Amino acid sequence: MKIIIGINANHADSSACIIVDGKLVAAVEEERLNRIKHFSGYPILSIKECMRIANIKSTQITDVAFNTRPLSNIFPKSLFFIKNFSLKNNQPIRRVLKKINVKKKLLENFKLNKNVKFHFVEHHLAHIASAFYPSGFTKANGLSIDGSGDFVTCAIAECENNLIKIKKKTFFPHSLGIFYHGMTQFLGFKNYGEEYKMMGLAAYGKPKYFEKLKKNLFIDKSNDLFKLNLEYFNHQKPGYKYITGDSLEIDQIYQKKLNDLFFDEINNENNYEEFRKNFACSVQKIYEFFFEKIILKIIKKNFSKNLVYAGGCALNSTANQFITNNNHFKNVYINYAPGDNGGAIGAALTISSYSNKNLDNYKSPYLGKKFSNSEILSVLKSNDYKNKISYEIINEKKIFDLTAKIISEGNIIGWFQDKMEFGPRALGNRSILADPTNPDMKDIINKKIKRRESFRPFAPVTLKEFQNEWFESKFLSQYMSSLSIVKKDKQKIIPAITHVDGTARVQIVEKSTNFKLATLIESFKKITNVPVLLNTSFNENEPIVMKPEEALDCILRNDLDYLVMSNFIIKKKLK
Repeated sequence: MKIIIGINANHADSSACIIVDGKLVAAVEEERLNRIKHFSGYPILSIKECMRIANIKSTQITDVAFNTRPLSNIFPKSLFFIKNFSLKNNQPIRRVLKKINVKKKLLENFKLNKNVKFHFVEHHLAHIASAFYPSGFTKANGLSIDGSGDFVTCAIAECENNLIKIKKKTFFPHSLGIFYHGMTQFLGFKNYGEEYKMMGLAAYGKPKYFEKLKKNLFIDKSNDLFKLNLEYFNHQKPGYKYITGDSLEIDQIYQKKLNDLFFDEINNENNYEEFRKNFACSVQKIYEFFFEKIILKIIKKNFSKNLVYAGGCALNSTANQFITNNNHFKNVYINYAPGDNGGAIGAALTISSYSNKNLDNYKSPYLGKKFSNSEILSVLKSNDYKNKISYEIINEKKIFDLTAKIISEGNIIGWFQDKMEFGPRALGNRSILADPTNPDMKDIINKKIKRRESFRPFAPVTLKEFQNEWFESKFLSQYMSSLSIVKKDKQKIIPAITHVDGTARVQIVEKSTNFKLATLIESFKKITNVPVLLNTSFNENEPIVMKPEEALDCILRNDLDYLVMSNFIIKKKLK
């Protein structure tokens, strides 16, 4: 039996997975267990949880795959280190040493078989593998774009049969991901991983500063896909902290020079919020400009009509419309976890592909623990909750119609079912669900539950058979990977999920992929004639809930109306 552990450590969203004889049986992000958002340390808890789900012992592990190869790209890396060397404080060298010692941490915490093999898979190869192998394509173009990994920020590959060959790389410090992150900081979104906020804000503005940003922050060289003007950035300097230790303390990426560049615009706009909207829109269009340049280069190669795409930038669902809503490619595949968390799966898949040609269970994101009714009932009856909540046990055949009725009456529910999703988005098992036809629903959820900025949109989930009736896209967006235009005659019907620009980041489900969510949508359609639900992550400025206790704590501290957990319909008692 071949048992492979995949590990993403010392990158954001640390995670682990297990593949047993070619089948992916478990994958968990560390943040779901330690409750530290975007945790970047070592995923000890995730490894233990994966082993529990797979019912294996650490001594049974045959292979360990890390989504990093520290000594890769050694020539450009060495040149950079020599040029930027500082005895006093050199974070890049510390990061490399930490990655080289990544095996040591595992051996300190787990008893392993003496014959276990360790594999170091180059970061962007792992990204592309996480998309190529699940895609089912025998031949495809591979693309990975992110902040940085193993000194590379963009990689273009040729994928054929079981082989992935990277043909072109863009090296650190020139990075579209870091550019986007830096501009996110500039707008006041200082926490790590808040780029999605700028993406939401961009729809409210106009690209007034596109040319100014492109002219000043990029160097125009025809032989480069993109090249940053480093006079406006700090991330390449010795001592710069991007990801350090077990926390995500991010230094300021942009230089003060950027404030000076936009001093007049900040002060001459009608108000600062208007500037932020226009700046966000301009940054998004800059990113799209270079993204389209990369895609056109791939098309020009004429290697394949298929594209697989991964890396943190693959979460930019606005830009992804360029590859999903036109005819550039016959097929496009973006996985449910294109970021570093999915790199654990990509690394393990790479090793599995060497010996197993029949890979299994790679398209389902539902890879975490499932809680039984008896486990849930034990929590509900515990001293911590029994006096705070009331509940009913409902027959499974009736649970969908009853829940649909509750939602149609204007209630917001927590939906906690089966195995937890892997990846950054709630895909229907740890979700908050609501009626998309209520024009006030977006504001209600933002104020009462999510407590987040009003400009951020909510996503719809619908059944595959209704996609073309409600949305203008042929792309099967199972993982909320790309925006679609909500059809004109439907926008007034489902205003709660229609963004200001008429788009929505739709999720498509089928009974074969998520039976319970699909059945609930069918029940909601019977009542309302609308086969769409509003779907957002089950959390409140924290990692998505994993355990029943976390779901109950969430409903107790905010204004969720109901919690539907397996067969239980739960309400908090009024004080």
